[in-house]
Amino acid sequence: MSRGWFFTVLGLSVLGFVLIGGPVWRHPREGHLVRITASYLMIPPLVWAALRRERPFPLGRLAAASAVIALMKLVVTALLLGGIALATR
Repeated sequence: MSRGWFFTVLGLSVLGFVLIGGPVWRHPREGHLVRITASYLMIPPLVWAALRRERPFPLGRLAAASAVIALMKLVVTALLLGGIALATR
């Protein structure tokens, strides 16, 4: 997967977290189960889209890229949500 695709998938999943169910900054201290679940579930299909032209299809790379992006998204969204929660005290 190219670097461009990697950061596109990461950015879209973070954007999904921020916007699904309304902007996260409106309710930073409420439950986020739907936004968390949806934003993680969008990662594998986006990675599949990035890898779809490779033959044979690299299932191992799909799993590895999805896991790495999910871990990076965890860090980014935790820092983002923590910052928003502190700023809206």
